[in-house]
Amino acid sequence: MIEVRKRKQLLRKTIIYTGLVLFALFVLVPFAIMVISSLKHKEETIGSFTWWPKLGMTLRGYLNAFEKVASSTSILEGFFNTLWIIIPPTILGLLVSTLSAYAFAKLRFRGKKIMFGLLIATMMVPGIVTLVPSYIIWDYLGVTVTAPYIPLMIPGMFGAAACVFFMRQAIYAIPDSVIEASRIDGLGPFGCFRKIVLPLVKPALLSQGILGFVGGYNDYFGPLIYLKDPKYQTLQVSVAVFSDRYSGDWPSILAANVIAIIPTVLIYIFVQKYFIEGITAGGEKG
Repeated sequence: MIEVRKRKQLLRKTIIYTGLVLFALFVLVPFAIMVISSLKHKEETIGSFTWWPKLGMTLRGYLNAFEKVASSTSILEGFFNTLWIIIPPTILGLLVSTLSAYAFAKLRFRGKKIMFGLLIATMMVPGIVTLVPSYIIWDYLGVTVTAPYIPLMIPGMFGAAACVFFMRQAIYAIPDSVIEASRIDGLGPFGCFRKIVLPLVKPALLSQGILGFVGGYNDYFGPLIYLKDPKYQTLQVSVAVFSDRYSGDWPSILAANVIAIIPTVLIYIFVQKYFIEGITAGGEKG
């Protein structure tokens, strides 16, 4: 009986690990192909794919990727433009969302459930639906000409419904007794939020900050609509313009894409532990 149980457990583990390995290969192989092809000569990328560059490796694609393209920013300039545009709304939006989540999770006020339901209902509205009305409003204010980066920054500073929902779940898991004890010690709502809640939900904060950063980092459509001036163009727009210029030069195009994904890969490598903890904490039932 024990032997049969051990065999079943071994079979189950074998199936699970085999599935995980196959899924990992499904995800990693395209990236490996992209990196290998970015190091090849242009002539070798035409035709069937080979795992090893027969003509030798070259960094020509990467050197081309760092050159400034006419009517666009360089890849490096686009990267710094992206950071400048997305970091402030990511930080401020996360703070505003967490404050809202704290109010919905631990404070008592009239109409809380109705307001939270309306907030969640906004998640059902696709962002593309509000694109044209938003552009008309910003254009009427003259912002699209004088400061085209403002429409990409200001809305995100007011938080996001999905982030509020996620953080509410994490804060809801904090025992009410901890909040009550802090109030007995003389802490007000903001003092409790700053000294008790924030330290306890750091993993969830970090995971939401990463998701917000990656979402803004990968945004292409918004910058394409608003940022007409080349000096403001973000990384994704710069990569698209670069790809048009080097159409057919696959090593250069793939090199630009490798450069573009390196920051997000490094972020995940260094904070994956806290990211997983945050996702788990936010997924707890509230």
